[in-house]
Amino acid sequence: MKNISFDNPYLLLIAIPLIAVILIPYFISVSKDNRSKGWLLSLVIHVLIVITVSLAAAGLVHTTVMTRTKVYVVADVSYSSNRNLDLIDEYIRQIEASLPSNSRLGILCFGKNTEILTSSGEAVRSVKESTVDDSGSNIAAAIDEASTLFSQGEIKRIILITDGFATEDEGNTAAAVLRAMNMGIKLDAIYLDNNLREGEGEMQISDVDYTKATYLDHESKLQVLVESGAANLTATLTLSVMKDGEYIQIGERSFNTDLGVNLISFDLPTDESGDYDYKVSLSSSADISHFNNDFYFTQTVAGKRSVLLVTESFLDKMYIESFYNEAAEVTTCLVNDSENDVPFTVEELVKYDEIILSNIDIRKINNVYAFVDSLDMVVSQYGKSLITLGNLYMQNRDEENEEDDIFLRLEEILPVSFGNANRDSKLYTVVIDISRSMNDTSQLSTAKEAAEKLFSVLNDDDMVALITLAGDSQVVQLPARLGDVRSELTEKIKGLKPTQGTFIGSALSLAYQHMKDLPFEEKQVMLISDGLSSTLESENAGEIAEKMFTDGIVLSTVNVIREEDGGYLKGLAEKGGGKYYYLQSSADISDLIFVDIAEDLTESVVEKQTKVHVKSFKDGVLDGIMVLPDVYGYVNSKAKLDATTVLTVDYQKSATVTAEVPLYAYRDHGNGRVVSFTSSFLNNWLSEWNSVNEQFFLNMLVSNTPKEYVNYPFSISTRREGNSSVIEVIPSEPNPRATALLYLTSPDGDFIDVEMTFNLNRYYATVPTEDMGKYHVQIIYTYGTHSFISNTYFTRNYGDEYNAFAPYSIVDIYGFMRGVGEISEDGNISLENAKNEIDTYEVSFRIPLLIIAVCLFVLDVIVRKFTLKDLKGLFVKIQRKESEDAPA
Repeated sequence: MKNISFDNPYLLLIAIPLIAVILIPYFISVSKDNRSKGWLLSLVIHVLIVITVSLAAAGLVHTTVMTRTKVYVVADVSYSSNRNLDLIDEYIRQIEASLPSNSRLGILCFGKNTEILTSSGEAVRSVKESTVDDSGSNIAAAIDEASTLFSQGEIKRIILITDGFATEDEGNTAAAVLRAMNMGIKLDAIYLDNNLREGEGEMQISDVDYTKATYLDHESKLQVLVESGAANLTATLTLSVMKDGEYIQIGERSFNTDLGVNLISFDLPTDESGDYDYKVSLSSSADISHFNNDFYFTQTVAGKRSVLLVTESFLDKMYIESFYNEAAEVTTCLVNDSENDVPFTVEELVKYDEIILSNIDIRKINNVYAFVDSLDMVVSQYGKSLITLGNLYMQNRDEENEEDDIFLRLEEILPVSFGNANRDSKLYTVVIDISRSMNDTSQLSTAKEAAEKLFSVLNDDDMVALITLAGDSQVVQLPARLGDVRSELTEKIKGLKPTQGTFIGSALSLAYQHMKDLPFEEKQVMLISDGLSSTLESENAGEIAEKMFTDGIVLSTVNVIREEDGGYLKGLAEKGGGKYYYLQSSADISDLIFVDIAEDLTESVVEKQTKVHVKSFKDGVLDGIMVLPDVYGYVNSKAKLDATTVLTVDYQKSATVTAEVPLYAYRDHGNGRVVSFTSSFLNNWLSEWNSVNEQFFLNMLVSNTPKEYVNYPFSISTRREGNSSVIEVIPSEPNPRATALLYLTSPDGDFIDVEMTFNLNRYYATVPTEDMGKYHVQIIYTYGTHSFISNTYFTRNYGDEYNAFAPYSIVDIYGFMRGVGEISEDGNISLENAKNEIDTYEVSFRIPLLIIAVCLFVLDVIVRKFTLKDLKGLFVKIQRKESEDAPA
């Protein structure tokens, strides 16, 4: 291509004054009558002289570009770009209009594959005419293909128009950019915003949540996640199951969408064991794309549950095996000699769905420490259920005995604390009234005995404080560990003397100030007084009690030998959220068990008829049971804070004090559940339960069934990376000598077997999963003589290209361009070549123009000196001369 330029274009401006110098005198000095043809011709010649001189002064240059520039637009026309094809055409028109000299434009379209839509230099075609496979986008392949379309000796440019998301070989895009750069190709990019527009009626099934492997007759739920681009669209979901080679509809849900995420539930049938293939389909007249409306998944329904019973009682064996009957396969280990064969490894215990410890002193189990550790892992990591029944002999353990440490390890798992197990550190402050009114009828001595009794039942690790109540309240003992001050504190209490005044509000305020900022979950105040407060009281004791309770400090009161109704002290206890106690004489101290403070001092085993209370009526363990009879015995315990207590019994601590004790409670432990039923079949504790025993224990089996069926000692995870999937196996105890073999069956029946690679604590393998459909994964994990087989399934439902709600961002383009070239959001790309990149041929017109100017000057002289008649006569003479000189 050719180009005209000037060395100094500003010098063209000299033509303006020069033309003015010519024209103005002519029009002023020459009258209208004297403006002849010669005059006009001279004027034109002068103007032409000015123009040629100006062009010569400006340095008129004619440049021919010798180097060719070839530009290829690489356009993303995959499915996600459907709504923006007109915009891509517009960007291409902008590029064509901005091409530098001697350029040729070509267009390469890509989706899953590539296609040259317009060869270099040909007439540009619309990208809507492309016939590429739009079910994917392979940016790397498109860049590599375009890189082969250039020749030597030309400037090579690629302009990539894309949303930046690749579904094929996405990890190689940056490498393809680098390869193009190393070939001397300039690469720029235009970001294509293919995000779903606000208010568009597109909807899709994005995911489903279900239990991949469940149990026979166990409730199983399916949650379908439907995303919608607009609200109030009518849609229908249908659930089908594969039977005899075809999908049969078994459920339907119609709903109006919310903008964003919608969750729709179905019940999955579990009445027959086997592997079941399901399909969920979405339909709506407002939907734009149908490619993302079907979702397939597979659920395994296992057969009977497997139960391990560990007990010392043959009676337990007989009852439990008969109760579970056909509902489960029960394996019983009777621990009645030193040769018991209780399984103790994770690999052995993981085969069982539920593990029952019933009336068993676990210290008698061989390898008990390994057993408890493995029990912890199979429950927390593999989701198994642990059920304890009756007496575990934990309640009166000796913490100085190393053998009893195993109880602590087991109790960390349980939902209840047994006997003297409740040893969490607490803060207790005793406020004792030493006013003179307390000395009338030995109230002070009784109060001292009550305070000593209280401190005697607390644990050494409990924090305690002592404050005296009188006209001037005093802190006798700052908060300290009871074990460190027990003797000293007893002496301080005995040495208390009566004094003047009774300001209860001031004493409570002093206790509050010392306790409010201390970091204890349980803080309590025990006020021991006759309740005769001074009329000169400056602080309102009731308001202080309410403030203490608001800040988590409980106030209980003890009325010492005054009226039984104790109106004032009872009111303070109510405001402080605590208990009110009445001591009629010092003889009552032995019966006064401070329920809110000394919960540890209880009977470990209670054998008396007790009514059962239901705390959670909707719990599955009560299905089909109308009435629960009394129990005649249970092991005393306290429910932990995170436990769910379903059944309780009343423990009568004294004539006036009753505590609620858990009979059936459970808590989640990691992925599994731990249950404690504190009564048992022994000693006729459940003698009146004959009519409900079988139903109750069957309910216990069903309601505590693990969330997912797992019978192998490792976890499996699968994550997709483009057209491949990484499958990981994490064993409970990593063993580099073990082997993990992966067998993968693809949707078309192709079979791949791979020995998985061990790395630190896991085995992994990367396998191709490009095809849509169901994949069967089998893992065979082997070490020594042990071998475990798992069978799982996963499905590729639709290509990533059809994910209408996938977020597209220019950041992705910056990620693979890595600083190479220009990136535009509006289609504007600078296409000018640098001067050092092109070869040119230049012709300067300065001398020719000056020669023309001189010739024009001579012509002007001739025109001005001769008339037209003179010129004609001159030409006639010349012709005659030529005729005379010619030979005859």
